[in-house]
Amino acid sequence: MEILIVNPQPIWAQRIQARLEATGARVSSAGDWSSAAKLLEGAEEWPDILVIEHRALERESAALLDAFRDEDWLPVVVPTDFQHLVQDPGQVSLRAEEELRILETLVLRLKGAFQPAAHQYVRVGRLTIDPARKEVVFAARRAPLPPIQFRLLLYMALNAGRVVEQRELVREIWGYTGSESEARQLISKHVSRIRRKLGWADDSTNYLQSVPGFGYILSPPPRPRGKKLPEEGAPDDTLMDDAAPVMP
Repeated sequence: MEILIVNPQPIWAQRIQARLEATGARVSSAGDWSSAAKLLEGAEEWPDILVIEHRALERESAALLDAFRDEDWLPVVVPTDFQHLVQDPGQVSLRAEEELRILETLVLRLKGAFQPAAHQYVRVGRLTIDPARKEVVFAARRAPLPPIQFRLLLYMALNAGRVVEQRELVREIWGYTGSESEARQLISKHVSRIRRKLGWADDSTNYLQSVPGFGYILSPPPRPRGKKLPEEGAPDDTLMDDAAPVMP
């Protein structure tokens, strides 16, 4: 997947590029549309996604429309608004980090639209999810999940290593914003069922851990002392033969 960033602030262009490259995308950046157009002249492939600061989008809208018509190019346009986040150049505020996380999550969701189904695996430790076939494999065993639990586990996997609040899960999975108590009761019920179906019965196997007062985090449990785990990238006989590189 190809991404082009247009942002007049070099520090934000660099931060956005680093975050999106971590998703496995190929990313280039420019400070304005004229510089971006020069990059595109020699490009072998046109970008699938255009991440552009909204002030640049307003200023260059006519030139962009001409490019879309002349080159038969119609990317997904993602406006951003990092310019208002004034801060110490050496630090990223909590609000800025949240904006970067939202952008990263959006790109991960769009990734499947620009890649064949064989490239849609999401893997966290010994957990592998195939969004196209709606399959979950853990420790060499497939575990059928109903739609709600599958979407919940997939969202957690796409945000692996980050504490996700219950209300965020309700908003993303069910599409509405409930109260804290409603979200806690609803999510805990489905989390318990996911753990049971995947055999996550104790601290040594449980990937979906609760963080009291905040939410849940999906992460491989601590490695037991003296036990050697399979090397990263080792083949798994339970996966399909056409398994391809996975999303982080």
